[in-house]
Amino acid sequence: MQEDKHTQTSDQAKASPKNTGKLGKKRVGQGALCLSVGLVLGILGTNTYTTGRLPWDLLASDQALSAADLRKLQYGYQILNDQYIGDVKKGEVVNGAMAGMADSVKDPYTAYLTGAASESLDETIKGSFEGIGAQVTTENGWLTIISPIKDSPAEKAGLQANDIILEVDGKSTKGLSTEEAVKMIRGEKGTEVELKIKRGDQEQTVKVKRDEIPIETVHARLMDQAPDVGHIQISEFSETTYDELVQNLKDLQKQGAKKFVLDVRGNPGGLLPSVLKVANIFLEEGQTILKVEDNQGEEQVYQANSQDLGDFKVQAPLVVLIDEGSASASEILAGALQQSGQVPVVGQNSYGKGSVQTVFPLDKNGKMKVTVAKWLTPDGTWINEKGIQPDIEQSLPEYAKLTLIDTSQHYKAGQQSEAVLNIQKILHSLGYLSEDQVTSRYDQGTVEAVQTVQEEAGLKVTGEVDGETALRLTQKMQEKIKANDSQLDKAIDVLAQA
Repeated sequence: MQEDKHTQTSDQAKASPKNTGKLGKKRVGQGALCLSVGLVLGILGTNTYTTGRLPWDLLASDQALSAADLRKLQYGYQILNDQYIGDVKKGEVVNGAMAGMADSVKDPYTAYLTGAASESLDETIKGSFEGIGAQVTTENGWLTIISPIKDSPAEKAGLQANDIILEVDGKSTKGLSTEEAVKMIRGEKGTEVELKIKRGDQEQTVKVKRDEIPIETVHARLMDQAPDVGHIQISEFSETTYDELVQNLKDLQKQGAKKFVLDVRGNPGGLLPSVLKVANIFLEEGQTILKVEDNQGEEQVYQANSQDLGDFKVQAPLVVLIDEGSASASEILAGALQQSGQVPVVGQNSYGKGSVQTVFPLDKNGKMKVTVAKWLTPDGTWINEKGIQPDIEQSLPEYAKLTLIDTSQHYKAGQQSEAVLNIQKILHSLGYLSEDQVTSRYDQGTVEAVQTVQEEAGLKVTGEVDGETALRLTQKMQEKIKANDSQLDKAIDVLAQA
């Protein structure tokens, strides 16, 4: 989790939308178009952020609640307030009513957002957050730094991986959840937070001045086995993604890259203007990126357009990598490049989210996220619950599908469970157990295997899997999967033939 965790108002992406369907009623608040599975959301066009109108100003008279409806709501609240045995908090009642209203349409992507969910949305869309800049987790009941972000206040203050944060401004973090502890560290840019740190057996107090921390969404490198191939991972589509991608592409080209793997595996989506600009880099003028069909059946086509989406272009052999975690905006990119750009898509069938959401701010504390349209690939296909089919299917090794070990649990000799079986499968994949030792029972062979892992990692040797040991096993598995990335290898093979 990002410490201090990880809307658009006027940066509208104009992709030459043209009406291709028959005219209908006006489009509802055409605005914050959201393209993701969870709270990584997208925005397009104009809505209350730019027009200054409140959402309820958008309602026609025949859509508004009747006087009888309003009386019914007021009477329901009055009954609760007057008759309920406990305390009734007006704000919570109103939020509950709003949440119920959103839930009533039974759409998984329509929701009323408040509190942390609303804040997370703002930070994700903005592509930055205000804090000290450290990735943290909770281990053995204590808040622990996974790593400081490069050039962040945390790094400049000397904080290191595995530092334990004992106190925040004099308040203990013992027993707090990661979310609770992170909330204590949050704060506005320019303010200071005092942290009591334990490193090894030493304790010290450090003051860190909070700052705005960019969330990097693009990571790139030249491939060792193919030095003319640049591997570019896009983790989500935020306001900063396009600029990050352009800079990384330029850097890779300077280093000798002539071919590229665009990797959107595990990317849940993001901002529609962002993915439009990214797709525009690799498409020719006028080629279709996607189509959007609203709730009246009116269709808009979005096309590559350098005037509005940026004039940076890359004409080079390209492969797109997807998997079952690639959703929404990632699928827009894959579909656009596959169908309009004839770019090979490698990997596994994608998630299949073909709907579009608009985020309406209701007040400073709440937002309504509503599904308002569906998007189609350039050839008019709606991929909802179907996904993008890769041109070349390639899966990862079976061990890549093993689940993470629950770091809040403690596993030891004598236990037998599915969780123990998962640990044994991980140990087998890493070469610490033979296949016939994978039995779901935490036996002596498992104890000895765990002891070996602990010795190699410099951990306390107990033969039991605690939070630290679980984290080390997870890290070793990640290293193994990265070193044996069969999907990326296949993409490079495809490029070698280009």
